[in-house]
Amino acid sequence: MTMRVAVLVAVSFFAAQTAFAGQCGYAYCWGAVAIGDNGAWGWAHSHYSEQNAINALQSECKGNCDNVHTFYNTCGAIAKAPAGNWGFGTGGTRESAEYSALAYCAQYGDGCAVKAWACSP
Repeated sequence: MTMRVAVLVAVSFFAAQTAFAGQCGYAYCWGAVAIGDNGAWGWAHSHYSEQNAINALQSECKGNCDNVHTFYNTCGAIAKAPAGNWGFGTGGTRESAEYSALAYCAQYGDGCAVKAWACSP
């Protein structure tokens, strides 16, 4: 009987861990979006740590992105205008993250366009 209880407790523990994991298999599915002054942009998604998402993003940007934003278990987007104003936003979908980034950017000028987006739910 004690063995059954121990097995049941172990199975319950691992099942609970899986239930709280993000869709990428980690509790926090990290992503990142970024832009650089020279027109560089990049994105990363589904990483187990914030630093891994940043490293993947910088690899894509070839180290030229200096405006980096991270997020986890959601979508993120970054928008920029020709005048240099920018905006970052998150949301449960690509569309809501893009809308949020564009709205933030538009507070500081016109001509905003989404440069990068990613989802890490």
